[in-house]
Amino acid sequence: MSFQIHTIMHYSVLVLGLFVFFSQESSAQEEEAFLSLGETHEIYSNVLEESREIIVGLPSGYQTSDDTYPVIYLLDGRGHFHHTTGTARFLARNGRMPDVIVVAIPNTDRTRDLTPPTHVDSLGTFPTAGGADNFLEFISEELKPYVEENFRTRPYSILIGHSFGGLLVNHALVHRPDIFNAYVSISPSLGWDEQRLVAQADSAFNHADNLVGDFYMTMGNEGGEMLGGAMKFAGVLEGKAPDSFRWEFNQMEEEDHGSVPHRSTYYGLEKIFEGWHLHDPVGLYETGGLTAIDRRFERSSKRFGYERSASGQILSQIGSKALEEKNSAEAEAIYVRMIENDPNSATGHYGLGEAHALMGHENAAIEHFKLALTLDQKNKKAREKLTEYGVDLSDYPENVEVPKQVLESYAGTYSDADEEYVITLNGEKLFLEVGGKWEMYPISTERFKLIVAEVYVIFKTNDLGKVIGFTIDQNGDKSETTRIE
Repeated sequence: MSFQIHTIMHYSVLVLGLFVFFSQESSAQEEEAFLSLGETHEIYSNVLEESREIIVGLPSGYQTSDDTYPVIYLLDGRGHFHHTTGTARFLARNGRMPDVIVVAIPNTDRTRDLTPPTHVDSLGTFPTAGGADNFLEFISEELKPYVEENFRTRPYSILIGHSFGGLLVNHALVHRPDIFNAYVSISPSLGWDEQRLVAQADSAFNHADNLVGDFYMTMGNEGGEMLGGAMKFAGVLEGKAPDSFRWEFNQMEEEDHGSVPHRSTYYGLEKIFEGWHLHDPVGLYETGGLTAIDRRFERSSKRFGYERSASGQILSQIGSKALEEKNSAEAEAIYVRMIENDPNSATGHYGLGEAHALMGHENAAIEHFKLALTLDQKNKKAREKLTEYGVDLSDYPENVEVPKQVLESYAGTYSDADEEYVITLNGEKLFLEVGGKWEMYPISTERFKLIVAEVYVIFKTNDLGKVIGFTIDQNGDKSETTRIE
């Protein structure tokens, strides 16, 4: 799970425990010992007539959910695995893209697999060149079926490649657009075979009226035929790509051929998933109400193949705006949906109480203020509202007493797929330490809430009463941890 604290009042996000791993590709790195943070698998390819290794990076929460994920197929797999998985996780944690599975493909004969057939005599320099079509057949007919059979995937895939790998990315777009949905081509070697692929692209895009997808291409400070080929390729797209095919060419003159992959991967994934993140939900709500928010997520769902809807954080933001504007009916609809998504949302119940209060529905307002206070006994606004209504709060104590020995049993170290969490006890107070130190208070003996945000920690015990982990619940999005100490 992407563990972030959303402080609703200020609409700010604190990103906790972020670990980004990165490395540069080089020929030497392909030969060096490799420390993988993913799973290594080996499959035999009948197409290539050899065994091939793949390195699979699974997203945080994969083991504790039944979600399905898009797949990134990454060329020059050893050289780019760390920075690509790190970048993808960073963007996913910050809501800029979904979680993804990364399938990195290390090289055996790089030149053979990544270069298209050559018409200019280059066999003296590259004696094994020209196997790109064969390699794409391996990916399409063997690798993708293997990944889809063994991992929980969505029918949405991205191909990322650098240099010769970028050349293969462009070649796949031109000659096998049926394999991938999106592409990141990083400093592609389009000078190959006297820029022949550019001419082939010019012809192919005469018949690409129905092409749908995303293509992001970069170039560092390289010049000559590489830059010329990239600019000509971009010119073809400018003149002939249909509106359904989104593309961008970005020349990063401050980067060289070795440094350009990291930034290109970041911007490429961000561009591909442009529209995934709603930057200004309040502004969109002011323009078109809840209907505009829903339409925005409907379009996103259709494009990316996800059933998407507004998150609890977004609903809370626009719900607050509806209340501010005294739009009680809209506020009611927003907070009802928030509670449907997460029945344990104290914010949702408090907001719905406010909406009913605006409509003069006293009994309904009291009911939801009570529920908000039950879910969070330190909800001062709910307590104040109930006091205004003359409700006896003796059954709603502000503090829940938890035995000291129980609090002590919770202290320790826990982990999930990505993070390590430390629970500490200071006097009678529990703290969660991950990228900072966050005080918690008890809602019940097992359930605690962070003071700074609507994030809950629910401790789990086994049949013998031993604490074995906890669940993080943030706006109904849950992640499981295991005790390791």
